[in-house]
Amino acid sequence: MRLAACALAVATLAPMPAGAVEYMTIGEAVQKFIPTDAKIFKVTKHLSAQHKDVLRDDYGWTPEKGEAVFYVGKRDGQPVAYVFVVPEIFNTCFHKYGVAMKPDGEVIETVIVELSCPRAFKINRKSFLSQFERKRHVDPLTVHADIDAVTGATLSSVATASAARKAVSLHHVLFAGGPRVDVAANVKQAREKAAHLIQRAIETGETLKKEGKGDGAAQLPPETGQ
Repeated sequence: MRLAACALAVATLAPMPAGAVEYMTIGEAVQKFIPTDAKIFKVTKHLSAQHKDVLRDDYGWTPEKGEAVFYVGKRDGQPVAYVFVVPEIFNTCFHKYGVAMKPDGEVIETVIVELSCPRAFKINRKSFLSQFERKRHVDPLTVHADIDAVTGATLSSVATASAARKAVSLHHVLFAGGPRVDVAANVKQAREKAAHLIQRAIETGETLKKEGKGDGAAQLPPETGQ
C-alpha cells in the first residue's frame, strides 16, 4: 500500500497564496518519481551546526530551520528515489519545487509544484527545467554559471536554481558525508551575484512594483499536513 494516503492528501489542502497556480500537488510530485511498487516515507532529519556550516561554505546557503523534511521511496528496505519539496520566496513571489533524485544524489528531474507570480509562469517549460537533469551536488547550480535564465523571469530562474542546489546539497550532507567540495572562485561569484539579485528585489520591492502592488512582502502559506 502506498504511503499513508492521508499524509499526502492533507498536504494538498494547504492554502495557496492568492493568485497562485498549483501545477501539481505535493503528493503528485512525490508519486511522479517513486515506482508504484515502492513504499513512500516522509522523513525529517536534524541539521547539525556542522551540516549548516557545510551548506553555507560549500553550497552558498544557510538553512533557516534546524531540520530537513523530504520523501523517500523504498523497495525491499532500500531507497529507490528521493524527493525534496523546496519553497523559494521573495516579496510577493512564492514558488515551490519538487526535486527528485536517484539514491546517489543525481537529479532525475525538477518540477514546478506552485507559482504565485504571473511573470514566473514561463519557467515551467522543458527547455529551462531540463537543465537540471543529471545535476549533482558538485555542480554550480546557479544562473551566471551552468544555468541559463529565462528572459523576463530572471529572478524566478535564480530561485529555481537555488531550490535544486538546496535539494542536492541536503541529500549530500545527510547521506553521502563525503569529502568537502572545492568551490571555484567563479562559482562563488556567480552564486553571490544570483543571491544579490534576489536580495535587491526584496529590499527594493522590485517585483511588487512591477505588479503595481507597492511595498510589502509575501508570507509563506501554512505547512499544515506536510
